[in-house]
Parts: sequence; C-alpha cells; structure tokens
Amino acid sequence: MTEMTTRTVFLAGYVLVGLALCALALLADRRPSVAATVSELADAATRRRLGRVLVLIVWWWIGFHVLARSA
Repeated sequence: MTEMTTRTVFLAGYVLVGLALCALALLADRRPSVAATVSELADAATRRRLGRVLVLIVWWWIGFHVLARSA
C-alpha cells in the first residue's frame, strides 16, 4: 500500500471542505429558509471593512498554500 503523506491528507481535507460547501450551496438554492445563499454570505462577510480585509487574507492564504507550486 502507498503511504499517505501530509500533503495528501491536507489536499483530501480541502476537497472535503469544497464538497461540503457545494452541498451547502445546493441546499441554500433549493431551500432558502434553511441556509443562506453564497451571495448572501458574501454580502454579509464584506459589509464592513474588517470583513473585506479578512476575506482578502483568507483568499491569499488559500492561494499561497494550495495554488502555489512547491519547490
């Protein structure tokens, strides 16, 4: 059997979080009374300056750790 590296575990975690977010988005579209839509969440998160800064930091962190090539 192959050994699971730390990178594999983290990538699997990101995939699971992404799938959970997709499922939540589908649920919000089908039953709006149960969960907020993605656009409602984005509006709420970026309503204040601190929220916009935090969203920017989270996007940077994701881009740096997931999308950047490792040497």
